[in-house]
Amino acid sequence: MKNIISTGVFCLLLAGCSMINRERVPDEVPNWTVAYAMPSFYPVRVTKAYGINTQEDWTSILHTHSQFMTVSDFNRIKGFLPDYNGYGLPLYFTTMGGYRQIRPTNHLPDKVVLYWTSLFNAKFYITELDVTPKMKALMYTQQHHVESDGIKRTCYQSQFDFGFLPNGQVKVWLEGCGKYTYVTELSPTSMPDTDYNSITSKQYFQATEYVKKRAKKANATLTPIPWGKVNKVYTSKHFTVDQLH
Repeated sequence: MKNIISTGVFCLLLAGCSMINRERVPDEVPNWTVAYAMPSFYPVRVTKAYGINTQEDWTSILHTHSQFMTVSDFNRIKGFLPDYNGYGLPLYFTTMGGYRQIRPTNHLPDKVVLYWTSLFNAKFYITELDVTPKMKALMYTQQHHVESDGIKRTCYQSQFDFGFLPNGQVKVWLEGCGKYTYVTELSPTSMPDTDYNSITSKQYFQATEYVKKRAKKANATLTPIPWGKVNKVYTSKHFTVDQLH
């Protein structure tokens, strides 16, 4: 696989290059991004993320960072979502953040791959999302949304939102235009012995201890996992949540 390069430049290098296999995407469609939601009491760390387009033959790497403990802080999330209890998935742009591609494109991937670590128990997972034609159709559809300033603007649901659960499952939404469209729940495709950077569970000891201390400080119990609370989704009253049909 190669990183994203301009098809136009590539065509200049190869005689007879054709655009037949490349998606025709309007310029106004935004570049796709990802965001991560996680329970405050069961935080995770994403160590590698990328999208793959097999037809166009590219791999697009996504920016990652190490501040997941800060992003998932209980009091921080409650500042944006007052009803949040620390166990559920907070779907809100300030509680998730958005992670962009290193070399952006608005052409959608066929697959998004995530390498991530559950900091609750130092287990490692690989999750793969197959981006279906229905998902692409929605993400490429121009919509309209009235913004907070009262102005109606065109928009697209161009962000993949991943909600991580403490047993390795991942829920997926498409975000944009003031709504979250639920797509599916994924099981891990693999459970490696280390994270993407070859760090072992023993080396995550300090992180798992910190997770326990944070829960204790909030008078929260981590085990057994309260699934009724963990599966609950929290978001702003200004957003709607629906399903992909």
